[in-house]
Amino acid sequence: MTQLTMQGTWLNIGSGPQGAGLRPAGLVSKPWRELRLDADPAVQADVLAPAHDLSALADGEVDAVFSSHCIEHLYLDQALPALREWRRVLRPDGLMLLVCPDLQAAAEMIAQDRLFDEAYACISPYDMVFSHQGLVAQGRAQGHSFMEHKSGYTLSVLRQLVNDAGFAVHAGMRVRERFELWLLASNAPRSEADMRALAAEHFGLAPA
Repeated sequence: MTQLTMQGTWLNIGSGPQGAGLRPAGLVSKPWRELRLDADPAVQADVLAPAHDLSALADGEVDAVFSSHCIEHLYLDQALPALREWRRVLRPDGLMLLVCPDLQAAAEMIAQDRLFDEAYACISPYDMVFSHQGLVAQGRAQGHSFMEHKSGYTLSVLRQLVNDAGFAVHAGMRVRERFELWLLASNAPRSEADMRALAAEHFGLAPA
């Protein structure tokens, strides 16, 4: 691909409240327009829908898809259909950026008998595997279970799912200081140099 700097509409899946969560630098610049999708009516998203059902959106409707700490809130059998939906709503040369907990990093702490020790930002391995208990309790009080973790991933498993979903090319990284997996995927073939440039633009890192 010769044009790396994209612009248009980006779909924020599992967005939470306006302005919440990790927001890739390359998507929050003025040329981009954010379209928020969430299953929780309380966050007043632009599209009220679960992450695995994007039937409200047309094929190729958005230029980029971003999802941070959402896919682990789907059951494992929902993950592949969700990723296929995310690819469907992307334009032919669109880009997906995906972030989720790194269970391999959490397991390393658990193996050291540090289940409830802080991994980063007051988050423990227990929170990464079994959900953040404060947020789960808050959701339960509000009558929903949106914040419960229903699956989890290592980088190799996540990359296989993205491959099975039909993306043309993908590259991922383990961000160890944040106990996260960051993955970029393209609907169209891109060179390794293109993927590294896009990773630098959006995440400030180069993919492995």
